[in-house]
Amino acid sequence: MGGGFAAVTVDDGVQVTSGDVDGLTVTELAFPRDYVQQPFEPELPYLALVLEGSLEKTFPRRALQLSHASALTMPSGARHAARFGPQGARIVVVRPRDSSSPVAPCLTRLIELKTRELSWLAWRLAAELRAADSAAPLAAEGLALELLAAASRDPRPARRRRAPAWLDEAEEILRSTSGECVRLGTLAEAVGVHPSHLAREFRARHGISVGEYGRRLRLSNAAVRLATTDRPLAEIATEAGFADQSHFTRLFSRHIGLTPARYRAETQRPFQRK
Repeated sequence: MGGGFAAVTVDDGVQVTSGDVDGLTVTELAFPRDYVQQPFEPELPYLALVLEGSLEKTFPRRALQLSHASALTMPSGARHAARFGPQGARIVVVRPRDSSSPVAPCLTRLIELKTRELSWLAWRLAAELRAADSAAPLAAEGLALELLAAASRDPRPARRRRAPAWLDEAEEILRSTSGECVRLGTLAEAVGVHPSHLAREFRARHGISVGEYGRRLRLSNAAVRLATTDRPLAEIATEAGFADQSHFTRLFSRHIGLTPARYRAETQRPFQRK
């Protein structure tokens, strides 16, 4: 099963694809529909990202509903149970290999995250777990560290600095129009600020430009369709807002490190095809 550096096992109906990189364990878990996970306390903290499906995690004083593009940081010892939805779920987990790991301090609080930026990286990591080339472990390590860094600077810290409401509005417009190329001037006019002011504030929050953020949203949406459907590449390219299939293929290969066709082959599983 699989041809990448990660080992693939099945435990109580859950398919586990897991590999170790320098100081970290990266894992993809495929839970069957309506699966119930009894209460437990994780020995090590972790970052979990939902690729597809849904679940509810129940804690003593709260419950979290998680679905596609949701993520959370889970501290060690946080007792909880989980119930998975009617479609099951695929989840990518990044975990330090021991409590002395320098990344452990990034995972000391229970925080729910919802951002396409993390989803984009998680789908790339899932593909690397199946890649058969010798560079896959190094690529997986880099993506895992990038995920941890992105989670650490999720919008919550920015909101504590009282980020303007119009910045949230601009991000929502980009997410809702991710199949289109929205110009900076048009976006700035929609939220009522000067384009240069929007550009500065946006980069301060995300570390990338508005244009790059939009491109990553489109690529993330395309990656989900590649992994979960059999739709033609040309159709996916058009719906994701790319000029044509060749343009889509060039950008996808440059940013993901795999062609769309290879990415599809390495992320899909026969039993999940509809």
